Amino acid sequence: MGTPDVVCNTYLENPMRFADVINHGIFGGLPVIDPKKLEAMDSGSSVYGGTKKARDIVKKYYDGKVVIGIIGIEDQTRIHYAMPLKNMWYDLYSYEKQRQDIARYHTKFKDLQGDEWLSKFGKEDKLIPVITLTVYYGTKTWDGPKTLHEMLSIPPGLKRFQPLFCNYHAHLLQITEIQDLESYSDDLKIVFGFVKYQKEKEALLNYVQENKELFQSVSDENYYVIKQLTRSDEIDRYRKNEESEGMNVCKALQDLKEEGREEGRTEGKTQNLAEQIMKKLKKGLDIKTIAEHVEESEAFVQEICNVIRENPEADSKEVFKLFLKKQMQ
Repeated sequence: MGTPDVVCNTYLENPMRFADVINHGIFGGLPVIDPKKLEAMDSGSSVYGGTKKARDIVKKYYDGKVVIGIIGIEDQTRIHYAMPLKNMWYDLYSYEKQRQDIARYHTKFKDLQGDEWLSKFGKEDKLIPVITLTVYYGTKTWDGPKTLHEMLSIPPGLKRFQPLFCNYHAHLLQITEIQDLESYSDDLKIVFGFVKYQKEKEALLNYVQENKELFQSVSDENYYVIKQLTRSDEIDRYRKNEESEGMNVCKALQDLKEEGREEGRTEGKTQNLAEQIMKKLKKGLDIKTIAEHVEESEAFVQEICNVIRENPEADSKEVFKLFLKKQMQ
């Protein structure tokens, strides 16, 4: 299925989701980017940190037939402590590629003179703006730098001149910090909501219940993204038993919660039985009589009695633990 980053890249390639994420992550939720005006483009590659690296997702944004912007998304499941520099490099590479294309045009048509010819960039030439958003899916709070200035070691004597040094702001969308999930599209509400509350089981169950209609039939695509991002083995186990095409997350979580309660009740009952069996065994009752009194099978009582005899100094709690350990061997 691929790594979480690769799965996220494929998932957000969808223009509707891409636009939704950009509108929230950069434009404060305003519907600035129209998904119908987005077009996939070659992510290109640049030498970064000694290796050739391509953007995760990059799209052209059209106004009619004219490209008016280049928008990129970098998916992160872990904190990148050089993110401002990494994204700045991608943006710079996009600008430089545009400049090179313009220079090739002028070289071919020889339409510049003087200083303009020297730079191969005319006074009227313009670059298409580039912007990049980092989408962070991790549960650990992002404590990495968000600006280039935060990465600089500026001597105390030069601190007051810091604004003079070039800066770069890395736009960051941290899923766990999203406060307005209701304003996202249904797909992202499902995936981002699950990612946001994955470590808080009660909060996750409440969120799923509040959005019951969405979670009653989760598509396979959304399910696999959730699975890859959260490593939710319990949900995976439940999904394998689902016969319907859409996964009912509401039922899955409720069943898992009930299983936990049932397991707790079973453990409590077994420990109580161990205590009863110990008392009756001390009174000299035989296995068959004890089994009749506690209403359990003779085989079960025999196993408990074996543990008691092997560990004469153990109390009921210890007997219960030793019994469980023996069952797992």
